[in-house]
Amino acid sequence: MKRPISLLPLAVAAVFPFISVQACGPFFSEDVFVRKMGADRPADFLAGKLGVLLPTYNRADLTFAYRYLNGGTLSPEEQKPYLPARSADEQPKEIQPAGPNPVYYNEPVGPADEWVDARGHYAGANPDVHPVKQFNTVYRAGFILAGEYDNCQADAFRTAIATLENRAKSWGPHSPELADWISAQDAVFSNCGGPRDYFPPEQKPVIHPAQPSDAPANAPLLLRQDRAYQKAAAQFYAAQFAQSRAGFQAIAQDNASPWHGIARYLVARTLIREAFLSAKKDDAQEGMADFNSDLMKQAQQALESMRNEHLPGISPHAVQQMLNLVRLRTEPEARLSEISAALAGPKPDPDYKRDLEDLNWYLNNKLDQTAIRSDFGAEEYGGRSLPDFDAAFNDAADLGSASPLIDWLISFQSPSDAAKQHALQEWQQHKASLPWLVAAVSKASPEDSQVSALLSAATHIPPSSPAWATVTYHRLRLLIDTGHAAEARRELASAFPKVQAIGNDSVLNLFTALRMRTAPTLEDALADAPLRILEASSEQQAALDECFQVMQDPKRKYDCREDKGTLQFSRDAADILNNALPIDTLAQAARSKALPAPLNQSVAMVTWVRGVLLKNEKLAAQMLPLLPRKLQQQAGTSAGFHWQMAILRNPGLRPYLDPGVQRSASYDFVESFADNWWCANWGSAYSQKNAPRPAESVAFLTSATRAAGEKETAALLALGSADEYLGSRVLDYAHAHPDDPDVPEALYLTLRMIRYGCYHASSEVDANKQDDRVATIAREVGAVMRQRYSTNPWTRKAAPYVWPAKKIG
Repeated sequence: MKRPISLLPLAVAAVFPFISVQACGPFFSEDVFVRKMGADRPADFLAGKLGVLLPTYNRADLTFAYRYLNGGTLSPEEQKPYLPARSADEQPKEIQPAGPNPVYYNEPVGPADEWVDARGHYAGANPDVHPVKQFNTVYRAGFILAGEYDNCQADAFRTAIATLENRAKSWGPHSPELADWISAQDAVFSNCGGPRDYFPPEQKPVIHPAQPSDAPANAPLLLRQDRAYQKAAAQFYAAQFAQSRAGFQAIAQDNASPWHGIARYLVARTLIREAFLSAKKDDAQEGMADFNSDLMKQAQQALESMRNEHLPGISPHAVQQMLNLVRLRTEPEARLSEISAALAGPKPDPDYKRDLEDLNWYLNNKLDQTAIRSDFGAEEYGGRSLPDFDAAFNDAADLGSASPLIDWLISFQSPSDAAKQHALQEWQQHKASLPWLVAAVSKASPEDSQVSALLSAATHIPPSSPAWATVTYHRLRLLIDTGHAAEARRELASAFPKVQAIGNDSVLNLFTALRMRTAPTLEDALADAPLRILEASSEQQAALDECFQVMQDPKRKYDCREDKGTLQFSRDAADILNNALPIDTLAQAARSKALPAPLNQSVAMVTWVRGVLLKNEKLAAQMLPLLPRKLQQQAGTSAGFHWQMAILRNPGLRPYLDPGVQRSASYDFVESFADNWWCANWGSAYSQKNAPRPAESVAFLTSATRAAGEKETAALLALGSADEYLGSRVLDYAHAHPDDPDVPEALYLTLRMIRYGCYHASSEVDANKQDDRVATIAREVGAVMRQRYSTNPWTRKAAPYVWPAKKIG
């Protein structure tokens, strides 16, 4: 069968406001050193090797973890639905929709296909069956809710197949009775799906429901009983719920019908389906999918009346599962308590998959539109402020009171101070609770009064515990943050064999980064500064890939280098090198044998650029021999303007190291998405603070060394963007040395920099805005080129970049 890829797995697929939206992109993220959304090795995680638990993990993973922290395990049957065949590293990229219409793909054979195949043995002209129905709902607020749901579910097709085979035996494979039955069943299933695209209400095609014809007057009793069931089913799939319910009720009262047991159950199903599809669309159920409460309660009463009976055609377990679905809406507090107790263990849960899906569905709907979790790291908070997180956590207090599991999930994921205080309080009250120890130690800060007690408790967690990696990591973090780096380093030495035995790259990177912070010397710190990249997703990697692609044209030559290794500086290491080390210490790092050769050169290039910008020509000269040969040739030995011109020639040069793949790996290549040279706020990139990101403490760094590094970083930031700083220097030099033959090229390079650098990428450019310094530089450069170098080849080459003229004196 062919089915559309759905953007969401549940009924609601997308919300389309009546606005025109133009997508921008592509979108990049930092290279990944620690997977924040889930474990590196899901199979190991499900088996209880939890690694270092992060609050950004999805709730399903954290629910798995809670079972182990609570003293239980996941049985093989409980693991089976979630056990991937491959690790995260090996998973294929997910197919994405290419536009507003569904994208079709060949999916594995399903129950609808099995029905079509079974039917083909007895009749020709197989119909095309679409189990999924799409719908639009127009809200008075002026937007469309477009969605889909499995109208005809797997059990319907399996029941049809079993009935088809039985009737073929009873009536004969070529009998008119079987042909009549198949024709009626085709009509039933023709109501399953709808139009394959999302239509505005005024354009949506009118689909007339198909209804099975009456059975012949002389038909066998069984065929007439089947026909009554087929008609009620067709009305159900056509959303004619009152008629369908009446039909099923009549069948339920006919004890002679083979369908009377399941018909009673289907009466409740009609109430449930109608409850969802007939709700008042402007009366939201506090963030949940709308439903008609009266109809849902009627369905609950109907299901409760039959759950202890053994009705033919339907199992008590199926009745109970449907009742659970209803009670999650009519009695959410009680049902959440039951689900949580089953999921938390330590006993196995025979309905683990369904219970986990129900819990996640409920919590996702209630919480995911609030500031309850931080998915973007401790600094960014996804654009939200700390008060937002405190307010969201306090608002979720009633939901958390439903069960200890939900309380722990909300508290562990929230970055708010209120969540930290709650976790510390819960741990103090329940010292034997491993889940709350994990939450408390993960959130604790050096200033918390409970730190000493937490550090002591953490020492008693054995390596065999599923919490060992998390608790040990945060114990060592707290030791470092409280000034006990030497003690932390000794403990790390004994812990590392156990960390390596875990076989989890994210865990290894986390502990290695901690060890870097305990380094007593620069060499020790540099030895642990490079970490293995787990996913190269940065714009720097994209620039390198683009450079190699462009160089497939033999006429395009660049000095791009591909590092076959995977070791790069993480964000923490880059912050220390960028914001806490003075230039002379960076020069030592550039020569250090503790770093891989490609990173030595990256540090040397940054140090050289810093030397040029800070006018430390002596140190810049010391770095020259460490630069790529092509860059050495361009820079030459003449400092000042010509070194600045070398930076202009090479858009990947900048006064800072990147986290992950270095832009200097493609230093002479102009990449397509404006990651060229540097912006004015480079020290606060990926941070909302208008200041350099504070570097973590490192043991070898003295206060004097750190102060010197921070002072130099501040001086570099004060120079502004490359557009402004280098552009101003070129104009000054052009006015002072108009006869220098390099000036026309420098003017051209300045316009190229403004065109492909941060200025165009970061704002709506107004070429006539008089108070815009970069725009003014561009106009003045263009004017100088036209008035003084009108016949120079660089002026003709600069034509696409020249801005409106402004008279210069």
